[in-house]
Amino acid sequence: MKARFAMAGALAACLASTLLFAAGAQAQAAQAGWRGLYVGGGGSYSNVSVEVDGGCYDDYDCWWGDYYGYDDGDGDYGYSVHVGLRVHEYVALEASYLDTGTIGWNEDLVYFPEFDDYYNNRVDFSAQVTGVSVLGILPFSERFELYLRLGAGFWDGESEQRLDQSFGPDVQTRRVTDSGTGLLGGVGFGVTFADALHVRFEVQSTTIDEEVLNARDDSSVDAMLLEVQYRFGAGKASIQPSGPPTATP
Repeated sequence: MKARFAMAGALAACLASTLLFAAGAQAQAAQAGWRGLYVGGGGSYSNVSVEVDGGCYDDYDCWWGDYYGYDDGDGDYGYSVHVGLRVHEYVALEASYLDTGTIGWNEDLVYFPEFDDYYNNRVDFSAQVTGVSVLGILPFSERFELYLRLGAGFWDGESEQRLDQSFGPDVQTRRVTDSGTGLLGGVGFGVTFADALHVRFEVQSTTIDEEVLNARDDSSVDAMLLEVQYRFGAGKASIQPSGPPTATP
């Protein structure tokens, strides 16, 4: 948990520095401040990240082997869609949907209390995340913008699990389903083309219940998204009405 918070803090500090620099560089630039409805979607690459302990607490409370920090799985490609409302030049409200594809996550020497033994954990995990969030947006030119996302992710997950006994012949297979609500956060940037078309790239993370992966500590679904967005009315908003003709004396 501490490591993840430290990473998130470093990322936020880096983004804040970028935002402040961009804001200072564009302080004298007038922004049109488009507002309105938008829809979009695109491709995603998702993975799981699990905090792992440094061995055993005692002889009867041992979960992981000699692993430290965070362990990532074998990611997969999926898709995402979103709909939002830009209520202010700097604020948008958004609903989104992410399908992760099938993510592989393996860990050896995992202690399972229900079997009272160590098993090599082999999990194929898939999830769907419906998010509702607020975006804080900083446009730093007519075409480019950076944004931060904060909200809730309502997730449904399923894992196909194969458990091979670490020091014996036993094999267990099972399917586990779970759902819940996690913290959804992200950071991204976007570029507007042809007035109403916008392309954006985002890195986001949603916390999930670790038990669906046979984990004990903090777990999350992390995704990189590349999406195309259509902004209703943005093309018309970019056309400035001409003033009345000036009378010639």
